[in-house]
Amino acid sequence: MVEHAPAGMRQTRPLLLALGLGLAAPCCVMEGDSLAISAGAPVTAALEGRITRCAEPVPGAEVLVLMQQAQPGQARPVDARIGPVTTSRDGRYLIELSPAFAVPGAASVQLRVTSEGSIQDIPGRTLELRLGVPASDTTRLDADLGVEQRQC
Repeated sequence: MVEHAPAGMRQTRPLLLALGLGLAAPCCVMEGDSLAISAGAPVTAALEGRITRCAEPVPGAEVLVLMQQAQPGQARPVDARIGPVTTSRDGRYLIELSPAFAVPGAASVQLRVTSEGSIQDIPGRTLELRLGVPASDTTRLDADLGVEQRQC
């Protein structure tokens, strides 16, 4: 004779199994001599800013982040394109960054902005990637497309 668990118990067993497997998953793995952060310990940052043209907001622009990171001991260098996101009516954007194979530390970013059919690469800066979700630190990167093209 086979006993059946109560309905509530049958539903919790897969959940308990999933939780147990999640707790057993490593947060870091070694690949040869290189460190890689697994999905159990994401590395994140946030980038926000405002896109303008001659000090006027540029709504509806597409902002793409180009990110590079090559730290010593990193399993694979990061060369990622994140986005695009669209700017708001006042030209603001916010992008959460969590590229694969990133490790805590410095990463360089630049913007690629598409507005009214033209594409502009905006020189970037270095931001600090940290463990944790949501991103614990936000870097600001504003760009004036008119100034970049010497139109203002």
